[in-house]
Amino acid sequence: MDAAELRSRRLLAQRLRGPVATTPAELVRRAVAVQSQEYLPAQWGLAQRIPAAQRPDAAAVAAAIDDGQILRTHVLRPTWHFVAPEDARWLLELSAERVHRVNRTYYRRTGIEEVLVAGSDAIARATADGPCTRAELAAALDAAGLPLTGTALALLIMYAELERVVISGPSAGKQRTYAAFDERVPAAPARHRDEALADLAERYLVSRGPASARDFAAWSGFTLGDARTALASAAERTAGRVEALDDELWHDASVSALWHEASDIEPCDAGDPERVDLLQAYDEYIMGYAAPRAYLQPPGRGTPVIPEFPLHAMMAGGVMAGRWAPTVRPASASVRIVPWRRMSRTELRSRDAVVAEVEAFLGVPVTVDVEPVSRV
Repeated sequence: MDAAELRSRRLLAQRLRGPVATTPAELVRRAVAVQSQEYLPAQWGLAQRIPAAQRPDAAAVAAAIDDGQILRTHVLRPTWHFVAPEDARWLLELSAERVHRVNRTYYRRTGIEEVLVAGSDAIARATADGPCTRAELAAALDAAGLPLTGTALALLIMYAELERVVISGPSAGKQRTYAAFDERVPAAPARHRDEALADLAERYLVSRGPASARDFAAWSGFTLGDARTALASAAERTAGRVEALDDELWHDASVSALWHEASDIEPCDAGDPERVDLLQAYDEYIMGYAAPRAYLQPPGRGTPVIPEFPLHAMMAGGVMAGRWAPTVRPASASVRIVPWRRMSRTELRSRDAVVAEVEAFLGVPVTVDVEPVSRV
């Protein structure tokens, strides 16, 4: 499969093109887990996949998170993800031990390894009376004889998340809170590991395919062996709807059918090779696959681009064409754009239109600073 077709298929599966969702919660449910390392940019990543006429602004997405329609926690890998309430429990049961294994070195280095259980119990007692901010959890730990700050505090709270003690709660002003896990997450029976992994693989391909076993392993945090087994199990349980496309790539045939239908009408890159997207650095179109992510690279580029903060990815036709960086203040915002090449008039119109969409999402006036073309 050539890079253009791969991009086109992934843009469709990712809901950056074609059939679209109607709510942020629907998007999160379909994607299983959405990386949300940076809170506001991650909310834009959800909103931009919803048609402009129905698109929620930042306040509406934040309200869905506060209401518990979307939860935010550390899962799959040692990083934040948005998850649906009905998926939070089994995802954590499936992946917590692997994340603990990654974190164990840091537990030792920060000196909290011996107090993880006692600290988690103190957090449980604190949140039993209602959601707590991080500062309030720190005070509760201090009162329990466990004064922690900085990285040590963050790691202990992550431990409590992984152990299904706490999960994201409603905001308290500008502060985010942690709430008792069982108050925000519905009860559900434990699932067999192999079944849960196969379900994860199936839903990964629905929302991100075509992808390789290596892509799935990198995204999920599981071993390559686990990934291969899970994909094979997903193929068996879906009676071939999940299947191998070639020696490397897997796909969901129902999503591929939508791509073929769209391509019959508008071939190549879902019919919009000059459409510009402003993606957050950790967008699933980027982080949903293993490095070096050659499908993102401009033609002729030999070394991989690492699309990380503080400059997010400006895409044209699904290919990186530059970087952008939003700076948000209480009553205004600015967007800095760093193009890597000259853009066509169509691309510039598309870029300006999406900047206007960012402005509408933020709900404050946005000024734009476009730097001279920069070579990467």
